[in-house]
Amino acid sequence: MNTIGGSIKIIGDKSISHRTVILGSLATGVSKIKNILLSGDTLSTIKIFKQMGVKINNPSENYIEIEGVGLNGLQKPIEPLNAVNSGTTARLLTGLLSKQKFESTLEGSAQLTKRPMERIIKPLCENGAKINDNNGKLPLFFTPSEYTFEHINSSKPSAQVKSGLLLASLYHESFQTTITEETPTRDHTERMLSLMGVNLVRLGNSVTVEPKSKLQNIDYNVPGDPSSAAFLIAIGVLRSKELNIQNVLLNERRIGFLKILRKMNADITIKDVEVQNNENVGTIVVKKSKLKGVMVEGKDVADMVDEFPVFTLLASQAEGNTVVEGAEELRLKESDRIMAMENFILNLGGQINTSSNGYKISGIQKLQGGLIKTEEDHRIAMTGVVANLCINSEIKIDNTECISDSYPSFFSDLENIGAEYVS
Repeated sequence: MNTIGGSIKIIGDKSISHRTVILGSLATGVSKIKNILLSGDTLSTIKIFKQMGVKINNPSENYIEIEGVGLNGLQKPIEPLNAVNSGTTARLLTGLLSKQKFESTLEGSAQLTKRPMERIIKPLCENGAKINDNNGKLPLFFTPSEYTFEHINSSKPSAQVKSGLLLASLYHESFQTTITEETPTRDHTERMLSLMGVNLVRLGNSVTVEPKSKLQNIDYNVPGDPSSAAFLIAIGVLRSKELNIQNVLLNERRIGFLKILRKMNADITIKDVEVQNNENVGTIVVKKSKLKGVMVEGKDVADMVDEFPVFTLLASQAEGNTVVEGAEELRLKESDRIMAMENFILNLGGQINTSSNGYKISGIQKLQGGLIKTEEDHRIAMTGVVANLCINSEIKIDNTECISDSYPSFFSDLENIGAEYVS
């Protein structure tokens, strides 16, 4: 096997990339976004804003310029808006489109149409928004409505829902709006709104937005995506001498995976931490480690919800038992990730016991060759690649094209650290 290691910078964070496009479009002036992730999901967001009259230029690779139109400058699209596979696009834009003075339609791919939208539709419609849906799912049809809300609760641990509600609250002219979550989730929208001049206060699980918001344009360098870095981290833990992943976002709500891996005895350190655009950024150093099983509780899930597929693979290579509870949200992602990873492990001759909201898995398991069914889920596909590189080269993946939804440079990055994948 090749020696794996070295230093690498990875693609921009997907969550932040979406938000730079959305908020940059709603700002006044030109926003310049460097190291933006241009993947299937974020390109869907860009196309939608172009349909609504925003000029977005792409002068060079991973760099865009957005000519913001202000909160009230979006134009009625001629054709339906298509979020394709992006749940972030769909849920954030639901809040935004519900406040526009024009009718619009929001649709998505067959995969996205299966995902629940009621969690964002219901609180908005209860306060007077006019949204017709397809039994709580896409497509959605928006009719102009002069609705408002002062207090609104989000019962789901979803930053997408919270952000959709925040976007709607920007349109309030006469009173402040408070949004409360039962479980704290990633706060990139709040951090970016503050950076752009919106007055808001975070207190515990609540965010209060002052009325008469106006967004200023920004120059923004998007930090590396920790959810994409997770796959390189997994390779590092299983095989590398030393791997340095530079310029990675280290937001407190995005490093749950690192915290759990440290509990599993992983040799992971963080260095060169600095604050950029209201976000912590730094270098993650990973070395090959002997992992041990761990308990993951419901309070841990929201901060590592994207990393569970590759975490499950690592748990199969850890001594002792790993138990996950309170993770029912995993059944509502791009695929039912509890079922998908159950099939993943079982299909390779391993063992895993699942429940409605989690699973138990014991290691160290000797996984055999086999074909992984990705369910067109990019994170299942990348987990399959990690398994092929680190555990058994006879493990194959039925669809690697979906990886471009979030990490189009995945395979070139693997080559750069000495882990070339051969399908």
